[in-house]
Amino acid sequence: MGMQQVHPSPTPVILIIGAADTGRAPIAVALLRRLAQERGHTWQIASAGVVGHDDDPLQPAARDALAVMGLSIDDHVARSLTDDLAHTAHLLIAVDSGIARVLRSRYPQATIYSLGELAGRSRDIPDPAGMQIGAWLHYSREMEQLLKAGFERMTTILSGNNVVEESPSLASPPPPPPPPPSERQEVCARATRLLDAIQAMPDVIDWPAARGRLQATLAELIPLATEPTDLTMLYVEALNRWLDRQTSTPSADRITRLRTAIERGQHPVGQSEVADLMRWPD
Repeated sequence: MGMQQVHPSPTPVILIIGAADTGRAPIAVALLRRLAQERGHTWQIASAGVVGHDDDPLQPAARDALAVMGLSIDDHVARSLTDDLAHTAHLLIAVDSGIARVLRSRYPQATIYSLGELAGRSRDIPDPAGMQIGAWLHYSREMEQLLKAGFERMTTILSGNNVVEESPSLASPPPPPPPPPSERQEVCARATRLLDAIQAMPDVIDWPAARGRLQATLAELIPLATEPTDLTMLYVEALNRWLDRQTSTPSADRITRLRTAIERGQHPVGQSEVADLMRWPD
């Protein structure tokens, strides 16, 4: 991935590079700092961005996602990647492969990996800017898994040892990709991500607004019912009537029950499922 440079600092320096340095990159910094501390490493870990958003704070949804995960980086201020910063880093970690390509064109002698490359996976974490906190939590947890999977490789790189890359010709063929989710599955996934956010921060979420968004999302299932025996319309109406009766954020037990009901909506539903919903207590 490039030759290592000679660095003035004896302590390994890792720079995680994002686009604006207000979302994914600082989240990855907080996650990696915790991992390094847990494993007894004293690495210097910081972030920067390839586009100029200097002095901007962390995005609010990113801050809230970190809080849910027991982390904070409240003093973070975005900065642009400079030549001096790049040259002091022992390892540059790009949050996605597109940013990795930009870095390699700028700094061909630097040691550069994307998060997916470190983990040995063909995966880029999407930028959740503008999305709800549920998406930020989902992608933050995925970044944490990639960092854990790539931690041994990071340790090898920072120790000065060569990383043996697997030859594509000798590698095992990748498993076939999973089938794409159906439209119903995508709608239900969006609804359950919203439930994640409600359950994670019940005192922060505006329940009436969240309930309205959840009901609107569930209503998207109705036109997706194509079989005569599929009672999805009645099922969604029963769910939304139950939600109407919830004047405050539901308890954890009720959210769990609601999650199960939403997951059931990924497939056609029958009379027994509708009848069960209609018996739910207020």
